Amino acid sequence: MSHLTTIETKITNLNLLKQALDLLKLKYVEGTEDSLIKVKGWNNESIDALLEIKTGGPYSIGVVQNKETGTFEFIADWWGVETYLEESQESILQRITQKYAYTTVMDKVKKQGYALVKESTDNEQNIRLVLRKWD
Repeated sequence: MSHLTTIETKITNLNLLKQALDLLKLKYVEGTEDSLIKVKGWNNESIDALLEIKTGGPYSIGVVQNKETGTFEFIADWWGVETYLEESQESILQRITQKYAYTTVMDKVKKQGYALVKESTDNEQNIRLVLRKWD
């Protein structure tokens, strides 16, 4: 029985995902299409990944691209990851996807000529951005 579980996402830009991981101070190792990284699961199970998100423990999170949709998926032995980090899979993924959304928005508004004036986060972890565009 496999312990590696795949989580589908709507993440489509690997560079923005890496920026999000940097903001979260999550270390990662990047492979190439010619040289993928082995991400281990329980009982010597493994998958080949483009990116390995380090957890500081024996189990990492692999990032692979779904060839049909073009989106990136997270694959891990989530029991091992959760046990080591003492954080739920949902919480881990929520933090990563929220920062990915943030980096995506910041990338788009910067390209449109906007500058960040103010940023705040409320008690429910909602991010509020105030932007300004100079003509």
